[in-house]
Amino acid sequence: MKTPLALLGLIFCTLPLLAEAERRVAAPCELTTASVIASGKETEAAGREFAVRVINHSAQTIAIPVSPAFGWRVESLEKGSWRLQAEGGPVRRVHPRDEQDGHVVVIGGPATVPLVEIPPGLSKDFYTFLPEAAQALRPEAPTSTLRLTLLWAAPAALARSNHAVPLCAFAPEFVLKVQKLPPPH
Repeated sequence: MKTPLALLGLIFCTLPLLAEAERRVAAPCELTTASVIASGKETEAAGREFAVRVINHSAQTIAIPVSPAFGWRVESLEKGSWRLQAEGGPVRRVHPRDEQDGHVVVIGGPATVPLVEIPPGLSKDFYTFLPEAAQALRPEAPTSTLRLTLLWAAPAALARSNHAVPLCAFAPEFVLKVQKLPPPH
């Protein structure tokens, strides 16, 4: 009688592990590059909008989701080194303090989403709001230098479902100098 109960207990303990979202690690892209800038659009509810330009330098057409789910991280420059302020989203660096290897991890994500194709030698712009990052993008000092990194890699299911989806990751950075606004009168 103890053996079936022990097996039942083991099954209940492993169920959360089986239900956990699929995790995939991706190396930085070499033939696809990306850059990020502030688009100039800002709303009260969603904050500042950012534009990500993805450029296909490969000999084959690639496909990216129409609305990629970006991970993000905000760092501040303090005494010559970058200090992590905040991060979020479904894509993160494998080692939060290690920027050298550039590997990112993406957790979960759908297998099918609308895709846009980028032919060789061409680029496509993607726009995203980061309301969760708005607080981290506010300066702490009278003037601050901040670095915003947007991270993207295809979820495992999407990478398996379409051979045109890049297996690599991109992490464009945007460095901005911001001033703290005086309090309203």
